[in-house]
Amino acid sequence: MGTKGENVKVLLKLQNVLVEEVSLIGKDSTTLSFGRVWLTRFQARNALDSQTLQDIVDTFNYLQTQFHLNVVVLAGRGESFCSGADLKEKADQSKSGREKRYNIQLGRRAIAAIENLEAITIARVHGHAAGGGFGLMQACDLRIVVENTRLWLPEVDIKLPLTWGLTARLIRDVGRAKAMELIAMGTDLAVRDAYRLGLVNRIAKDEEELDATVREWLAVLGTKNKSTLHFIKTQFRQLDIMVDLGRATDTDNDYLLYNRLLDASL
Repeated sequence: MGTKGENVKVLLKLQNVLVEEVSLIGKDSTTLSFGRVWLTRFQARNALDSQTLQDIVDTFNYLQTQFHLNVVVLAGRGESFCSGADLKEKADQSKSGREKRYNIQLGRRAIAAIENLEAITIARVHGHAAGGGFGLMQACDLRIVVENTRLWLPEVDIKLPLTWGLTARLIRDVGRAKAMELIAMGTDLAVRDAYRLGLVNRIAKDEEELDATVREWLAVLGTKNKSTLHFIKTQFRQLDIMVDLGRATDTDNDYLLYNRLLDASL
């Protein structure tokens, strides 16, 4: 997002995430404040290594107590929103089994931290939203996406199951049959198709229009009663039964461990 007309205050700066409080002057001269979270690992298209995932968890836990921010925008610096998990990262074999398992669960924890934020979240998406990046978009309440963004779940083609609780979320959002197609086929999902499926709220032709649309939506949300918005978000979290029932996805990432063990034994 551009900085014209914005008053920006840095709230938190982590290794791969930057958190800002942004104030805008509305048409009626009122001030609108919102939170903005930047993924800043732009040199790697904001690929999600362990450090970035931990930064996301810490960021959204921090934002949970920034009670004056009723809306938070999640965005990516550089050419992409997020290109997914960092496949170049190597596991540290010196860590204990418990620590390895904690790290392999970081993706699920990051997705949950975004979803559980009691402020309304907007995903500002451009470039790529692949795999885990697709999941970050899904974790946000509202999704505004540039038309030429590449949306896809490539896990099947790198011989990995889709984890991080994203299978359940995709079934929730698009239905079982379409979720199976996207996950098992690994094909791209055109942004206009994502819109028709209800996965995307608004399509922008370019980043300039993307930022204008985000501001437009922020302005509308800024006119709403803050307590009412809070309770709307609470209702959605409470009614999200498919994902939360039985916490069925809590051991999701263990499939990655089993997958590796099985491949090694064949």
